[in-house]
Amino acid sequence: LDFGGGGLSTLAGLPHVGAVAGRRDPDLVARLIAEIAALSRRRAERFAVLGVDSIAEYRRRRADGDPATLDDPFGDVFLVIDGWAVLRQDFDGLEATVTAMAAEGLSVGVHVVLSANRWADLRPALRDQIGTRIELRLGDPLDSEIDRARARNVPSGRPGRGLTGQGLPLTIALPRFDDADPVARIAARH
Repeated sequence: LDFGGGGLSTLAGLPHVGAVAGRRDPDLVARLIAEIAALSRRRAERFAVLGVDSIAEYRRRRADGDPATLDDPFGDVFLVIDGWAVLRQDFDGLEATVTAMAAEGLSVGVHVVLSANRWADLRPALRDQIGTRIELRLGDPLDSEIDRARARNVPSGRPGRGLTGQGLPLTIALPRFDDADPVARIAARH
């Protein structure tokens, strides 16, 4: 769900991407969330019937060709939401569904990945379900939920710099071997 600057739209044609929707696609946004929530529920029911106690076991059974698992056409499923505050503001009623997926989906291979401009945009019920957190440079280091002192040291004007959940320095980079504009080139390839 691309509620940020439109950067996810360049991924729409990739074979492992089901769909990309934005704020101008309210029906598609609702449908994507409903379909992923339904998949999560079906898998939980299926795991109980098959006696599968973890997603790791399910992956192993699929890799081994267990016929009872082959009717699920998906592997791990990722719901990516760039711009959480927009979903909360513009798509009333979907927040609870996504929060439930974040709480229950991981055990059945459904992952929720989201971005927010401030930690305060995330209600505690959702925030507590986020297992892996990274914090890029914040407008105000006092908003840091990881380490306010270290957040002050994250350099400005250097995209991709931040902190890990343990407060360690973090650099996220696009793997490139040339000096071309990365966003323009990615968009052109796909």
